[in-house]
Amino acid sequence: MSLAKKKSWGPLWPLSTSPPNETLQERRTRQADAALAKARSDHIDNVIEAERKQKQRCDGPKILLLGQSESGKSTVLKNFQLHLAPKAFERETEIWRPVIHLNLVRSVNLIVNFLLSCNPSSRDSISTPSVPRRSSSGHLSHGLRRLCVRLAPLRQVERDLENSLSGGAMRSLSGNRGSLWKEAFATSTSSNSTNPGDGTSRRMIAALGGDIVALWSDSSVQMMLQTAGISLEEQPGFFLDQAVRIAKEDYRPEPDDVVRARVPTAGPEEHIIMPEREHGINKSKNWTIYDVGGTQSHRAAWAQFFDQVNTIIFLAPLSGFNQVLVENPDVNRLTDSVKLWQMLCSNKILSRIKFVLFLNKMDILDAKLQSGIEFSSYVTSYGSERPNETKAVSRCTFKTSSKRQNMLN
Repeated sequence: MSLAKKKSWGPLWPLSTSPPNETLQERRTRQADAALAKARSDHIDNVIEAERKQKQRCDGPKILLLGQSESGKSTVLKNFQLHLAPKAFERETEIWRPVIHLNLVRSVNLIVNFLLSCNPSSRDSISTPSVPRRSSSGHLSHGLRRLCVRLAPLRQVERDLENSLSGGAMRSLSGNRGSLWKEAFATSTSSNSTNPGDGTSRRMIAALGGDIVALWSDSSVQMMLQTAGISLEEQPGFFLDQAVRIAKEDYRPEPDDVVRARVPTAGPEEHIIMPEREHGINKSKNWTIYDVGGTQSHRAAWAQFFDQVNTIIFLAPLSGFNQVLVENPDVNRLTDSVKLWQMLCSNKILSRIKFVLFLNKMDILDAKLQSGIEFSSYVTSYGSERPNETKAVSRCTFKTSSKRQNMLN
C-alpha cells in the first residue's frame, strides 16, 4: 500500500510582496506607504495599551470615608497618604505649618477668652465667641491676668493666618473650601521670597512661646477648664502639649504633626494617591479616597459616591458617648454613629460594597472610663451591671449592628 505523498504548500505568507516589474520609484513609494501604515498601527496599539494601563490604575481601590463630623476621617486619609506615598507626603509638610500654627493659636485664644469670660473685670472690651459659660474656680490671679494681656496679640495672629490660608476670601476654616487653602498658600509661597504675613506670625508665636507654655502648664487654668468641662486634649488639632517645639521660629512640621493637624472638611474631596513603595501594595494601581463632610447637613452628599467606590470605611468615635452633636445638641454622638452605621448596613444599594468599621478614639474612651465616668449613665441600654471597661464597651456597642448580612436578607 502506497502512502499518500505529503503536499508542501510553501509559506503561508509570501516572503516578498513586491509586484512583478516594479520600478525603483514604485518600490520606494510602496515602502513609504507601508511604513506610514505601520506607524499608524503602532500608534493605535500604543494608545490602546495606555488606555488599558490607565484603566488598570483606575481599577485600584476606591474608598469612601464616612462618619460624623470630628470622627477622624481626615486623619485616616492622611495616614493612607503617609503610608502609600511617604515622599509626596513629606514634600507637603511645609505647607501644613501655618495650619498647625493656627491650630495652636486657636487653642490659646480659646483658653484666654474662657478665662476672661470667667473674670469679667479683666475683660477689656474683648468678645469671647464660642466660649462655654459654666462655673469656674473664681477670679483670676494677677499673674494670669498679665499673662492673658501678653497673649492678646495672638488674636491678630489668628486672623492673619486665616487670611493667609484662605487668600483673604474667608475668615474661617470651617467654610466649604475643600483643600483650596493648600493651593492658596502654595501659590503665595511659590515665589523666591517668603510670605511676609506668615513670617510675622511665626515671629510673634516664637516671641510668645514661653507664655503659651506657661498658660497651658498653669495648674489653676487646668482646674478651671476641668470644672467647666472643657477638654482640649480630645479636640482635633491639639498642639499645646508640643508648644515648646512648634512655637520656635525655625519649626518644621513632622509627618505626625501633619496627621494631627485639623482643617474641617465641608465639601467632598477626591484624593488620588500613587503608591511609592511595595510592601504588598500594587504600585501599578492608584488609590482613590473620597473625604466628605460629616455634619447632618452634609450627609445628603454621601449618596453620589456610592456607585463610584468599592469600599466604605466608617469611623465611629466611641469616646463621644458623653457628648452631643455640635449642630444638634439633642443628639448623642455615639447614638448618632450607631444609627448611621445601621442605616448604611441595611441599605441594599450598598450590598456589593465592602464595609470596614473603625472604632476610633479608643485612647480617649479609655481615659474617660478610667477617670470614673460611667458609660451606662449616658448609654442606658448598656446596663449598670456590665463592667465599665473599654474592652467590654467596645465589644457591645456595635455588636448588634455588625451582622450586615442578616440585615440585608
